[in-house]
Amino acid sequence: MGVATPPTGGATWLRSNNRALSLRGVTGPVSPSTGATVPVLHAIAPPGLEPVVARELGEHGYSTHQHPGHVHVDVEGLAAAVSVVHRLRTPSRVLLPLTEGPAATLEQLARLVRSVDWSPFLTRTSEVRVSVISRGSRIRRRDTAQKKVSHALRDAQRRLKPIRRASAGLVPQHVRIRLDGPRAVLSIDVGGDLLHKRGWRMTAGKAPLRESLAASLLLLAGWSDDEPLLDPCCGAGTFCIEAGLWAARRSPYVGRTLACAQWPGVPEARREAHRPHPAALFASDQSERAISMTRENARRAGVGVQARVLDIADLEAPSPHGLLIANPPYGARLGQSERSVEGVYRSLGRALRGPLAHWRALFLAPSERLARSVDRRAFCITTFSNGSRSVGAWALDPFSDSTGQDAED
Repeated sequence: MGVATPPTGGATWLRSNNRALSLRGVTGPVSPSTGATVPVLHAIAPPGLEPVVARELGEHGYSTHQHPGHVHVDVEGLAAAVSVVHRLRTPSRVLLPLTEGPAATLEQLARLVRSVDWSPFLTRTSEVRVSVISRGSRIRRRDTAQKKVSHALRDAQRRLKPIRRASAGLVPQHVRIRLDGPRAVLSIDVGGDLLHKRGWRMTAGKAPLRESLAASLLLLAGWSDDEPLLDPCCGAGTFCIEAGLWAARRSPYVGRTLACAQWPGVPEARREAHRPHPAALFASDQSERAISMTRENARRAGVGVQARVLDIADLEAPSPHGLLIANPPYGARLGQSERSVEGVYRSLGRALRGPLAHWRALFLAPSERLARSVDRRAFCITTFSNGSRSVGAWALDPFSDSTGQDAED
């Protein structure tokens, strides 16, 4: 995971803010048992951010088990699974394994599919998509396995009762097959697709930050809705909009129907009303187009954001204290060299030693050199994969015992 040990000031900051994370062994309280069969959800996380996903699940009252790339969580029944997934902000995908068994041949795989009771998940008319991943399987061709599973599913659907639901047909169901040697695991995708697709972001700039990653970084920073938030490189407004939905205690999926909302085995969800949020959210960017995108996306999400065109070199403090969170442009993400964007990082550092000297900060940087060009006190909380590149989440403590120095000094 690449977790660095912060200096004394940073460690104090992480401990003193009870929402900030330690990235070691985060689990939530054990949920009460009803004696019923307990589904196990697999919450998929970018490598390096598994503890953040585990922490969010813990805050919802669930115990977790972390594994590379995903977090296991036991839930009390399908209704509870659907409810918690509608509130989760940090996983990139959530899978519900349905069965596991022998699948050395196509016929064994088809029998495994037919052994599942599909009635809680599918109707006779549900559109179902199938994906197959394979490692060391005797079934060499994934497309052949996919067709076999699709045929077996259609056979199973013909035996299901026709059920009418208001949301029926809106979103395809997605069955995922993992072939591993002579065995297979069958899972259904609870969301139906990647969960960073919230539904409110219709416009975005080049190399936008994924919404689930923005939520992870807010949780990692220990942000709470009574703390002003400033994003000086706002792009499409992702940080502020995710924060506003979180502060309003609303589902992040304001413009999207998750696949699990159509499962016949759970009650239909009621439409969520827009509620005001208490957070002070400030977004700025040097691009007029970015501010236009931020305002439009915030309107679609029903979140109030104060957005304006402003160069990072001209940053001002909208309040005495707060959290600055930023995803500055960097290198390969925008087809630029590191040296071409170093000035942005230096300007950010000057703002954090000037008008924002009493603000906490969390920013992304793909290298220690760029991070140190912000401030030599910056410390790396964790690294994770963003696309094909390893990126660090760097923090700054305004009350550090160390003396921040401009890298140009």
